[in-house]
Amino acid sequence: MESKSRRNRQNKTPMREETKESTQKIRNIEDEYGLLVFRGGLTQLVDMGVRNLNEKSVEEYVKKILAQGKLDEANGKSSIISPEVQCEILRCAAKLSKFSIWTLFRYIKEYVVVDN
Repeated sequence: MESKSRRNRQNKTPMREETKESTQKIRNIEDEYGLLVFRGGLTQLVDMGVRNLNEKSVEEYVKKILAQGKLDEANGKSSIISPEVQCEILRCAAKLSKFSIWTLFRYIKEYVVVDN
């Protein structure tokens, strides 16, 4: 039996094959555990990250990212995302971590366009 959340989903754009495969795997996990445990799992996944995002840990990570960036640059390595942008992403995540997980999920559902 399909869960209520799955029945409410609308496929607005065609998905790539890998996305379809991942979606099916996630649905299998939801079916295996049931909606209540599945939602709890999502919450736990995000919550673990949120708990690790405090000002001290963020600034420690920033220092490590920037140091690794300098080392990579010295060794001729480059990254798709610059160390500075990686640091901004981390700082953004730290600010987002102040919101409840379900507020973030609702915001994502309503306002964040996910393109395949």
